[in-house]
Formats: sequence, structure tokens, C-alpha cells
Amino acid sequence: MSTTDLGKLVHERNHKKIYIKDGVVTKVFDHEFYEGSDVFKEAMNQQYALESNISVPKVYGVMKVGEDWAFTSEEIKGQTLAEKIAQDPEHEKKYIVDLVKIHVQLLSRLSSNLVLPKLKDKLNAYISASGLEATTRYDLHVRLEKMPNHYKFCHGDMCPRNVIFDDSGKYYILDWGHCTRGNASADAAMSYLLFLLDGNEKAASTYIKEFCKKTYTNPSYVQEWISVCSAAKLKSIDDPAQKELLLKNINVVEY
Repeated sequence: MSTTDLGKLVHERNHKKIYIKDGVVTKVFDHEFYEGSDVFKEAMNQQYALESNISVPKVYGVMKVGEDWAFTSEEIKGQTLAEKIAQDPEHEKKYIVDLVKIHVQLLSRLSSNLVLPKLKDKLNAYISASGLEATTRYDLHVRLEKMPNHYKFCHGDMCPRNVIFDDSGKYYILDWGHCTRGNASADAAMSYLLFLLDGNEKAASTYIKEFCKKTYTNPSYVQEWISVCSAAKLKSIDDPAQKELLLKNINVVEY
């Protein structure tokens, strides 16, 4: 199959292209950056979420598109939270509160699926590959090891562009490539960083305040996770300004 058979190209980001045709979304992964196993893993994560009664698009299948791997899923017609915010920026806080409610609802679930990686294992691997000095990496590994072990259903990329509302107002959670089982506050810390890396410090602050209020979590506890997640995020960031921002967050906590 070639991309000409997939319909209209509607989005391109992080070496992935999304096409839509006849109610089917095809997500194509650039073979130079993603293995077939990455695609199968994301499709499996999304199917597992569906089987866990989480509101996600139905998965249809995995296939080859030229040299690339792709998977197909149900098209959800509607608007993402990111689109709603762009159209109605004066009410950004309301939409962020909506995102927190959806995120907390997801994080209230426990995952017993042993196929899902442990969040701590993923963070440890990313810290090892962060490029930080050995002593800093050691301190971060020690800090991470001391953090509580939980087995919540963590999305790993919960942000406004990954929540879409259909015409009836029902929401669906998109993009399950980073799903793990782990600590809810760590997943919230990653969402905070996604806002920050998008240059929206105000939204990042609003998000974390609302999360802590809704979950009765001490902000200082989430801050510890922010420092660890910032180090882990370095692996996937090339922009010097964004790297500097992450480094500042790592240094917020004294070791």
C-alpha cells in the first residue's frame, strides 16, 4: 500500500504522518526513526485501553506502507482541547481544568497488564541516556528509586492535543505510544513539562495547581517528580532553549 491510498494528510509531527479517509485514521511512522515493534506497541496500548473501558478510538489493524509501518483506527470527528483553547483563549483555564479532570479519571485506574512497561524502568533508561554528568545521573537514579511504587494507568503524553471531543461532547484520549504503569504524580509532572516546553508557563502552573488540588497532593511531592521527569525528557529534546529549561527544572531540587 502507498500513501496515495490513505486519503488526506491532516497532520505531521515527530516523524509521524496522519491520514484520514472514509472514517479511518492511518498513522504512518517513519522507518528511519521507528521500528515495527514501536507501532505494534502503540496499537496494543490503545487496544488495551479500549478493553479497559477507557474512551479511545477503536483500533483496526497494523500494516506496512512502503518501508514504513502504520496502524489504523477509528476517526473521531470533533475538536481537540488544543483547538478549543486556540479558538477561545480567554477560557484557557477552564479547558485545562477539563484536562485535569480527564487525566485524574484515567489515573484513578490500576493496571495489572504486565506487558505495559513500568514507568520507573522507562525513566531510569531515559536518565541513563540523558547526557548528564555521571554524578547527577546517579543522584537522579537514587531519587527515583526512593519514590513510591504505584501501578496507575499512566498515559505519558497527556496534553490538550491528545484529548478530542466528538459532536455529542464525549471525549476520547489519543496517542498511546508512551503508556506505562506507574505513579500518577509522575504522569502529571510530564504533562506539566509538555506545557512548559510549548512555551506556556502559565498553563503549566495552572495544570499542576489544579492536579494537586483535585488529588490532594502536596506540590513539593510533584516537584520531585518534575525534576526526575525533566532529566528523562532530555533524551528526546534537541532545541537548546528547551534543554536549558529542562536543566533548570532538574536543579530546582537540591540533591
